[in-house]
Amino acid sequence: MDPQTEIDIDNYAITLAQPNPADYIISNISVDCSIFGFEDSKLKLLLIQHGRGPMISQWALPGDYLAKDMDLNTMPIEVLKRLTGLNDVYVEQLGAFGDLNRVDYRRVVTIAYYALISPRKFELKIGEGASNVAWFDIDQIPTLIFDHNLIVQKSLERIRQDIKIHPIGFELLPKKFTLTNIQRLYEEISGIKLDTRNFRRKILATGILTNLNEVDSTVPYRAPALFAFDQEKYNKYKEEGYFIELI
Repeated sequence: MDPQTEIDIDNYAITLAQPNPADYIISNISVDCSIFGFEDSKLKLLLIQHGRGPMISQWALPGDYLAKDMDLNTMPIEVLKRLTGLNDVYVEQLGAFGDLNRVDYRRVVTIAYYALISPRKFELKIGEGASNVAWFDIDQIPTLIFDHNLIVQKSLERIRQDIKIHPIGFELLPKKFTLTNIQRLYEEISGIKLDTRNFRRKILATGILTNLNEVDSTVPYRAPALFAFDQEKYNKYKEEGYFIELI
């Protein structure tokens, strides 16, 4: 370096501005769960009522902030167990919801999950932080906190796509059921009134149903035939997929 242009570092204080992580790192991550059930021929949604905090007395999806010592996909299972008493529920990840103002008092990004379960197989319990927990018919869902109604809508849209490529019902219907039972399940999830003859032809063509050569004796007239799932074929299509056009 030319001696004429040398910088005397003793006479200059060079300060580099160090960014403050708190200014740009989002640490508030939550999980929220849309849990759907099928009972009495109705699709239902599981909701909790907040028992404390800024959203006290309001209805919401079961959810909480992500714990520092827990994997993301473990968190929704723990949340359901703690808030509702549901245990060993398999959930699918839906996606992230991170609009800037989705929570009006804090910047929060939530990871949403969804599942289909049979309510009669689980005993609900009012857990920590909740004042109530209950199933709501899908057409009677109250106004929920934040963007939870949107999360429910997006979860339903995903399930409605899923039922075209994967079989459903094994976890939702009794071991023995009628074709009317399974049609009603598909109608509730799809939100579409299905043509009975067309639907039965398509669902039977998949091979996932077995005619038990029994009838539903609880029906006083024209006792319908009872069916069960062929578990081997059901599991095969659950893993590999198929396609059934509902309409």
